[in-house]
Amino acid sequence: MNRNILTALAICFFGALLEGLCAGSGVKKYLAQLNWPSFSPPLWAWYAIAVVYYAIVFICAYRILEHPTTTPFRNTALTLLFTVVVLNAVWNVLFFRAKNLRATFLFSLGYSIVAIACWYCVVQFDSLAASVLGLYTVYLLYANVWGYRVWRLNSRTR
Repeated sequence: MNRNILTALAICFFGALLEGLCAGSGVKKYLAQLNWPSFSPPLWAWYAIAVVYYAIVFICAYRILEHPTTTPFRNTALTLLFTVVVLNAVWNVLFFRAKNLRATFLFSLGYSIVAIACWYCVVQFDSLAASVLGLYTVYLLYANVWGYRVWRLNSRTR
């Protein structure tokens, strides 16, 4: 395996580990207490979404790393991708530990801006990575609507 593959795998491993640490314990219990929008996927689908997310992160990280550091937007894209991974984990602190659904929703909007900025940078030099990351940014539209509905459905009960 080459160094770029190992680095991309390390970014994914770091992100998954950080997500778990940020979520803490009692995740399923907390989820069972919430009211959900009618368009919420079942728990197994959230696990599938997580796998797809890390596949996207891996592909993008690897493709970005394959470009020379002199490629315009390359270093910015890599920094933003790593920021997306970290912010994705921080979301878990707000949602699972702080149980602050309003803050989680507002944070998600800012997170989406960072993800779109990353996509914009990647578009400048790698069409495959940009296409894959573009799928994720489209998913974020759903995720933000979902987050808003979760907040609103549970704001009266908290």
